Amino acid sequence: MYVFRNKYYSVSFQVTLQALQFHWEEGHAEMTYEDFQEACCNFIGYGFEYQAKQLVIDVRNFQLSLPPEFPAWQQQEHYPRYYKLGIEKVAYIMPAGALEYAKEIEKTEGKFELRNFPSFEAAKTWLN
Repeated sequence: MYVFRNKYYSVSFQVTLQALQFHWEEGHAEMTYEDFQEACCNFIGYGFEYQAKQLVIDVRNFQLSLPPEFPAWQQQEHYPRYYKLGIEKVAYIMPAGALEYAKEIEKTEGKFELRNFPSFEAAKTWLN
């Protein structure tokens, strides 16, 4: 069920998984970094609205070059919203060739577990 869609990205809620899903659309390449940050914040805002406990983030179409300050913003500003919401699992869907370079996060007290997958079907199996 789509909850938001524009030319840059879409957000849907997967009821059976209690998961919020984010997908980058083809038109997002013209976004600014500020647009990107707004998209991330909008996404997690829907997490609060739907009380999601799991996230699926599809980056197979991702084309932006993020600035060097992105990891700090992610750790200091974005992930704390995941913690506040109580996210338990985050599944990234990415091109198969990128999987060996992608980092994963083990679940620790009050935080989430992050894994990477080549398809939604593989992520869904892990989320169940």
